[in-house]
Amino acid sequence: MNYLYNIINNFLYKIIYYLILLYQKIISPILPARCRYYPTCSNYGKQALAWHGIWSGSWLLLKRISRCHPLGGHGIDFVPLPLSSYHYKYLSPIVVGGVKRQGLYIFRDTTSYVFRLNQMMK
Repeated sequence: MNYLYNIINNFLYKIIYYLILLYQKIISPILPARCRYYPTCSNYGKQALAWHGIWSGSWLLLKRISRCHPLGGHGIDFVPLPLSSYHYKYLSPIVVGGVKRQGLYIFRDTTSYVFRLNQMMK
């Protein structure tokens, strides 16, 4: 059952993602620039899908598109961070001291906001 759920999620993700790409590459260059927010609604949608998954990301995208009209707001509106995916663990000074003595003090950050934005830009 979980396998089928993952297949459906992946299929829906690809449909929405390629619809956004279709809009960005074909429809958007024809129309004049009119997005009232930064990042644009299509970039917001790509980020929301990548960070929050298909269900929460599409809900965030739908809310954003519904706000993007002449009487709506404007300004900077970033995708909220999915803080539930971050895991923090306390390391005692004894453990940290042992790690530094072994020379393993290089830490590669793979879960921060900046790292995720840099991966999205590739």
